[in-house]
Amino acid sequence: MKKTLLLLSISTALCSVHAFSAPEVHYDQCQSTFSYLGASYQGTTDKNNSGSQWCYLKQAIDGSSWGNVRVETIPEFTTITGKSCNTPSNYQGEQFYGCSTRNHSTPWCYVDEQGSWEECATETPEPLLSHTHPQQSKRLDRVALGSCFKTKGDMPAALARLIGHKPDLFFWLGDNIYADTTDMSTMRQKYDDKKRNADYQKFLAAKIPVMATWDDHDYGRNNDGKHYPKRAESQLEYLRHFDAPADDPRLNGRTGIYEAKMLGQKGEQTHVITLDARYFRSPTFSNYGECEGDNTTILGEEQWQWLEKELSKPSEIKLIASGIQVLPPLYQGRSRSSYCAYGDGKKFEQALNNLQESEMSGTSYESWAEVPLERERLLRLVQKSINAGNAKAVIFLSGDQHWGELLQKDIPASNAHGKMARVYEVTASGFGQNWPYHIENPLRLPVYADTKGDGNYTKQCQFPAKYAAVTYQGCITKDHDKPWCYTKVDESGNGVKGEWGNCAASGADIPTGQVGVVSKDIANLTTSNRHLINKSGSNYGMLDIDWQKRTIKMSIETAEEEAVSTIITF
Repeated sequence: MKKTLLLLSISTALCSVHAFSAPEVHYDQCQSTFSYLGASYQGTTDKNNSGSQWCYLKQAIDGSSWGNVRVETIPEFTTITGKSCNTPSNYQGEQFYGCSTRNHSTPWCYVDEQGSWEECATETPEPLLSHTHPQQSKRLDRVALGSCFKTKGDMPAALARLIGHKPDLFFWLGDNIYADTTDMSTMRQKYDDKKRNADYQKFLAAKIPVMATWDDHDYGRNNDGKHYPKRAESQLEYLRHFDAPADDPRLNGRTGIYEAKMLGQKGEQTHVITLDARYFRSPTFSNYGECEGDNTTILGEEQWQWLEKELSKPSEIKLIASGIQVLPPLYQGRSRSSYCAYGDGKKFEQALNNLQESEMSGTSYESWAEVPLERERLLRLVQKSINAGNAKAVIFLSGDQHWGELLQKDIPASNAHGKMARVYEVTASGFGQNWPYHIENPLRLPVYADTKGDGNYTKQCQFPAKYAAVTYQGCITKDHDKPWCYTKVDESGNGVKGEWGNCAASGADIPTGQVGVVSKDIANLTTSNRHLINKSGSNYGMLDIDWQKRTIKMSIETAEEEAVSTIITF
């Protein structure tokens, strides 16, 4: 075997993978084989770990997928002739216990101090469980969704509760792993680690049908798009992880991971569309590549043409999955010219004006709003589909943000696309995540109130509103025996005296349908109004479809309860 110096170009982020504290473990807790930076190991290595031996773990400990291994617990490894491997083998500045494929096609180790080496027997990892795919004929009565998967916090409880719901379909909506790499062996390792997680194995064993899309951290790198150099290779790893069948178009020439399925029988069909907002995406800020102005795209023209054809197909319900949020409006807290899509500003501003959002401001974290022309194009295509009778309800499903949220947008009427159309969005993100900070968004579902306690919940609460010189973002109980809100505020944001009402409680009839559930602990689950759940730890979303009553309940769930829900008709 000829071993030559292996020169690797590794990003600072990748090199510092093992810069933080990790648990100390017994070798029995290690995976029997694992891959790192292009090599496979049967044993341990000190690569990028300051001389300490480490391995990937069978089960994560306190959110860590790897651990520092106590050397005295590492067993003896032997070659195919029965010779003992050095403890350790020293090679090109790396020390490893056991066998490695570093610069060789099969595992090997040194067997003496003179540089003699031999090959080791190749160990076959235990087979991984596979994802289950939806059946075309099966009607969807319950759909669940989530994203941003980390093996920490209350993830096990949340995932167990989700499994107990027995949904007909589950959406993974991006950041399904945190790869952040250009090394495909590392990406594959992290995908496989997820499948080896004991809690995720229970999810796979439950055979819940799955569809998915990706976002930046499982696609490649933070906020990256079409300039990510390994996008084609990443697509193959994604499809391998989600167990795409051999005849999947995305394994046979289609670039990007978008897909669509029509599920259920005629009259009870749900059209499920997953978008790829990464593969073709232009830079949204200049630090991600050269700005393209009015030509900035999220989907790329080929995917746009495909989507337009899909939206022309009739169904009762359309669910459109996106890794990033769709409905929050543009964040106004930074210069508009800082957005790559701004160009000379004319089309950018016109798109905001067309959607009646010139003065609105939403979350400062990335969303479709950063490219207003693309967002308007998406919403107008959906509006056209609704007005053509191709959908009675359209709900966007999204992840990414580390909070749960229920949103609503009335797309303004236009000559080209027809009358006003109302669309919804459920954001669910994530497992083992938490984001207990104020988040701006005027397009959350409205909270309704009655008039001074008359029991008719027809007026919208106005948030934020000041009461006794304090600003409130949601319903309050101060100086009253029930949650209440102002239904009118003045130009300074002060509540107008006498213009108040009790907030609609669980089960109340409201103009858009009915309140589902409002947690008794809602004040401790949100920093804003009830339709933002960002202090719960893990969260996931649910849609319950009643085909007889023609209703859909949209809910945000936590590891413990249904936090908030609303019921709409279709």
